[in-house]
Amino acid sequence: MRSLPMRAALATAAATLVVLGTAPAPAQAAPIEVQILGFNDFHGRLEAPTAGVGGAAQMAGMIKQLRAANTNTLVMSAGDSIGASPFISLVQKDEPTIDFLKMIGVDASSIGNHELDRGFDDLNDRVIPRAGFPYLAANVYRGTEAAPGRLAESTVLTVGGVRIGVVGAVTLETSSLVSPAGIPGLTFKDPTAEANRVAAKLKADDDVDAVVLLVHEGSEASGTDAAACAAVADPTTPFGKIVTGASADINVIISGHTHVPYNCSYDVPKLGHKRPVLQTGRYGDALDQVKLTVADGKVTAAEGALLPIKGYPADPAVAQFIADTKAEADVQGKVKIGEITADIKRAVTAEGVEDRGNESTLGNFIADVQLEGTRPANRGGAQIAFMNPGGLRSDFVKSPDGTVTFADAATVQPFANDVITKTYTGAEIKETLEQQWQPAGASRPFLQLGVSKGFSYVYDPNGPAGNRVIADRIFLNGTVIDPKGTYRVTVNSFLASGGDNFKALAGGVDPLATGDNDLTVLVDYFRAKSPVTADTVERVYTVDQPGAPVGGGPSGEPTVSPSGGTGNGGGAGEPGLPITGVKALTIAGAGILLLLAGAVALVAARRRRIRLTVE
Repeated sequence: MRSLPMRAALATAAATLVVLGTAPAPAQAAPIEVQILGFNDFHGRLEAPTAGVGGAAQMAGMIKQLRAANTNTLVMSAGDSIGASPFISLVQKDEPTIDFLKMIGVDASSIGNHELDRGFDDLNDRVIPRAGFPYLAANVYRGTEAAPGRLAESTVLTVGGVRIGVVGAVTLETSSLVSPAGIPGLTFKDPTAEANRVAAKLKADDDVDAVVLLVHEGSEASGTDAAACAAVADPTTPFGKIVTGASADINVIISGHTHVPYNCSYDVPKLGHKRPVLQTGRYGDALDQVKLTVADGKVTAAEGALLPIKGYPADPAVAQFIADTKAEADVQGKVKIGEITADIKRAVTAEGVEDRGNESTLGNFIADVQLEGTRPANRGGAQIAFMNPGGLRSDFVKSPDGTVTFADAATVQPFANDVITKTYTGAEIKETLEQQWQPAGASRPFLQLGVSKGFSYVYDPNGPAGNRVIADRIFLNGTVIDPKGTYRVTVNSFLASGGDNFKALAGGVDPLATGDNDLTVLVDYFRAKSPVTADTVERVYTVDQPGAPVGGGPSGEPTVSPSGGTGNGGGAGEPGLPITGVKALTIAGAGILLLLAGAVALVAARRRRIRLTVE
């Protein structure tokens, strides 16, 4: 035992060491694990889109379990939670989906392009106040104002004593994916530059421990292996530019928009850990799970995973909410509006995936419907109608008795766009057809417009950009379109504002709106015309296709190729080939009936198809 003088000496020495700054450092704070649960492109899928997988009730139950396992949990969305929704949500303007997002405790969301389906004012004045959580859009500007209205560039969330900064951004293509009429004055800037700007501000001014980027842009590649992750980070793609260009201020990237799953991690100089980059897929079939280890204000580790929403107990309160919502929607949805005699479908690839780059029965049918609804002089005096493939979100599949309900129609056309008729010159119509070939950087290189009966055209797939459609092989009811002539054309308000990069359609003069939207026009058509049989005559031809019209004759009427048929979509001459709605590399049959000694023989001919597999 030390003597009292010795204790005093030791105490004095210790005090001296403290003064000199050589005392032992204080103990480090224990690391904290923060769990981030993310999802994207839910699109109002309140009911499970696949048996046993997804659905609002199971998703809520899963989040509840994961939150119970780690109370330091945040829930985030990368956009498109609403819009392009099934009837259960659509018929109530997606308000049930917004309420569901509140029920599961969403802490923040980026906007997606579909949050703007009903326009900025609807998002600002209805959606955001009802949601009650921040909607983020750092790259959306009105003039020099970033994140206008009730939008925000970022938000700071505190959980377990850890401060998490969240930045939101939306695809640069948004202006071409929503109706320009709904976003007047808004511009969309580079998401990488804007995210880096805001992330730096969060680190410098708000002293956050980590930054999460929620970006409604994604890769077309899917998977978790090295090859897939290399494709996800390809700097020549829009999303690869984000992955490779995001600064070291950003710890995690949760993405969306392309509806494909991937889970990758990348080395980032000066970050101190690998950066997870994830997307779940779509429709609430999985959750992103990111585990951040934070110690002394820094992220020391970040681990990402994709967790299928499968095998979890349904949350009882949410299950009851969905049941009540469905009951309310069913009252309107079960109303019969007409009948069909056969399926009416979109085009698909050989793998059965929707193909917006091919002519389809459904696309042409909707153009026929809108032409019929606007043909009378007091409703527009339309002669032609065009329909964009992205506005068709499902197919008409024949039930045993052929019944078509209001819900069926609303699922096919969920956007409720106004129907507008304008006057265009023949030259503007040709320019519109040329714009089916989309500009560089667009998510799909080609978008095949549905065209109404009586209208057809011929194009050269190897022709120069801007001059692929052959000017003297565009026909209306058997007569060549006059470039200087004028024609009344019906389109939906999305196209009429130049949506999907169809800038020529933003022109035109003398617009007339019937006051009906595309859904009401479709419902009226079924009620008036049932039972409905969709016309399956092909209306679009390649230059070397047998049966295609070959040019205007002396009177302006088309002459025909050696195989016969004018291909004018129901005008003079033989009918074109049937459109099944299924993409095929070659389809036999020119469909010519020959009467030879009382027998009918079918002569095979090659059918043209645009070869695109981009979703």
